[in-house]
Amino acid sequence: MDKIRINNMKFWTYNGVLIEEQKLGQQLEIDLEMRLDLSVSGKEDDLTKTVNYAKVHQIITELVSHEQFKLIEALASCILDEMGKYFSDRLCGALIRIRKKYVPMAGIFDDIEIEMERKF
Repeated sequence: MDKIRINNMKFWTYNGVLIEEQKLGQQLEIDLEMRLDLSVSGKEDDLTKTVNYAKVHQIITELVSHEQFKLIEALASCILDEMGKYFSDRLCGALIRIRKKYVPMAGIFDDIEIEMERKF
């Protein structure tokens, strides 16, 4: 299976369980891997035969900017649902990783990351 990846998209969001997260905001990093057959688009050099990753980025940006979630798991699920809705005719599956930076939690670590996968 072929793949298109958009790596390390960065967004400032107001998602989170804690009131401080919802008021002050925080940085999220998102990786999306889309699985599909790229043989036709590769041979024909035709955007309509693949997934337009500018559109994918636009969908994710709109969700992150206009929706508010307590859990990054809910955001990930919503993004995957949208990928299925818009691109189910081309995608076989997708995998998303979301990293939450600067988590207000005791300990020394870089970030918290979740990973979800869907088959379409």
